[in-house]
Amino acid sequence: MGELELAELASRQDGLVARPQARDHLSKKQLEGRLASGRLVVVRRGVYRFAGVPPGPRADLRAVCLAVGAGAVVSHRSAAELWDLRGVVADRPEITVPAPMWPRLPGVRCHQSGRLLAAHFTTRSGFPVTTPPRTLADLAFDLSPRFLGSLVDQCLRRRIARISELRAVHDELLGRVGGLAALRSVLDAREGRYDPGESAGEVETAELLVGAGLPRPVPQHQVIAGGTVYVLDLAYPDRRLGIEYDGWEVHASRSAFEHDRERDNALAAAGWTILRYTAGMSAEGLVAAARAAYGAADRENTPSKGQLREYAPV
Repeated sequence: MGELELAELASRQDGLVARPQARDHLSKKQLEGRLASGRLVVVRRGVYRFAGVPPGPRADLRAVCLAVGAGAVVSHRSAAELWDLRGVVADRPEITVPAPMWPRLPGVRCHQSGRLLAAHFTTRSGFPVTTPPRTLADLAFDLSPRFLGSLVDQCLRRRIARISELRAVHDELLGRVGGLAALRSVLDAREGRYDPGESAGEVETAELLVGAGLPRPVPQHQVIAGGTVYVLDLAYPDRRLGIEYDGWEVHASRSAFEHDRERDNALAAAGWTILRYTAGMSAEGLVAAARAAYGAADRENTPSKGQLREYAPV
C-alpha cells in the first residue's frame, strides 16, 4: 500500500520522489530493495525516479528542487521559462536559496539571497518560483535595457505584474541585488499612464521611432471618428498622426481587412494620417515616412478633434 501511495505522489512530480518522501511510505530496507532491483533509479543524490517513467521536460529542475528541499525556489532564467517569458532560455537549472543555505549540486546555478521575502515567491506548475517582479529584478543585471523593457511589457500585457509591484521589489532589493539601476530606468520610462500595447511588435515599433529621434508616440490612443471609437496602436495626437503595427495573425482575415479600410477612411475624414507597418517592411522606410508625416502635420499643440483622452508622452 505504501508503494502505491508513493507512486501517486511521484505522478505529480514528473515521476520523482525525494528520499524523505520515500521513507514516509517505505522502510529503509524496502527502499534499499527497490533501489537494488532497479524499480527506483537514482537521478540525483537523495532523489529517485520510478523505473519506466520517461523524464519530463522539467524533470531535472524538479529533481533539483527535491534535492535541495524546503527553502529553494526556482529563479532567474528558469523562473522566466516557468512564467513563459519569450526570449529567455535557461541553459541549466537555476535556483535561489535564503542565506545561510548554500547547496552545491552539479550542473546547477545556485544563488544565495539575504532578501528572499515571502512576497517574492509563489507556486507555478507545482514549483516554488520567484514572482514575475522578483524574476525581472534578478535578471536585470544580465540583460540590456531594451530587452529588459520588452520583458516588463510582456508581464504588463499578460497582467502577471504591475508597475507598482515591480517598483516595490526594486525598492526592497535596493543595495542587495546588482543591475537595479537598469530596472529603475525601465520603470521610470513606464510611469504615469503608460500602456504596453497589445503586442511586442507595437512596442518595438515605438522604440524604433524613438531611436530615430522622434518623440515617443502615445500607445493605444482612443479617437472618435464618424461617431465610432477607434484605438490606434501608436499616435502623435497633436499631429493627428497614427501608426498601426499590422501582425499577420490579427489582420489576415477578410473581415479584418474590411474593418481596417473602413477605419482608415473614417480617420482620414477626421484629419488623421495613418501609416501602416509590418515586420516584413523596411524599418528605414517607416522612419522616413513617419518623419515626413510628422514634419508636414500642423504643429500647433492642440487636442485632436474627437479625442477621448489626452496623454502626455512618456
